[in-house]
Amino acid sequence: MKILIVEDEIHISKLLEKQVAEVLLKHSPEITRIPLYDDAITYLEKNKIDVLMLDLNLGGKDGFELLKFLSAGAYHTIIVSAYKDRAIEAFEYGVLDFVPKPFSVERLRKAFSRIDDVEKKPEHPTKYYATRRRGRLHLVKDEEVAYFQAFGHYSKIHLKKGGEELHDKSLVQLLPLLSEDYERVHKSFIVKMSEIKDILVYEGGKYQIELKNGEIIPLGRARYKTIKEKWLQ
Repeated sequence: MKILIVEDEIHISKLLEKQVAEVLLKHSPEITRIPLYDDAITYLEKNKIDVLMLDLNLGGKDGFELLKFLSAGAYHTIIVSAYKDRAIEAFEYGVLDFVPKPFSVERLRKAFSRIDDVEKKPEHPTKYYATRRRGRLHLVKDEEVAYFQAFGHYSKIHLKKGGEELHDKSLVQLLPLLSEDYERVHKSFIVKMSEIKDILVYEGGKYQIELKNGEIIPLGRARYKTIKEKWLQ
């Protein structure tokens, strides 16, 4: 597991590295520490990581504009910050967890456990999905989304009113960030349950979902019973 720590206070950065290494001992983590935003962006342009650990206040600068940009990346983001009052705002941009300072090994362990616990829904789900168009940042509001579709290592965001946006995160990475209204209905689809108009059943055990906007998407046989029960609630 490759971890990037962006923190400008050296003693905190070293402590974070030590405790993360303890938490991820079985994963043989590769941990890189960078103190400056600009250097972090340069690093991310050239290197793939699994988790970004980001302080929101580096050199007195507000890190939220950077967070919006970095949240589009194909990795999880864990905020490590003393600004607890901005935790909910951070979650809105798709961070995996917000770890307040001072942190502990157990609190970091809890944060990293969320990577694999895709069934657990966040207390404050994502409200904006950052995408990049021609090098420029674009934010898709959750209220505009109908469903997500796997697209290689990425995902497509399909909008209620038509059209789609390419998102760098995979479906597996998106699952722990989404509200309870979302369910994985097929290996390649995550659907917003409130957008389902009907569940279609065919001979031979084939199932499909009709959305309110008229689109038809597949429903996996193994997911049919669970999805139907939740939809009828």
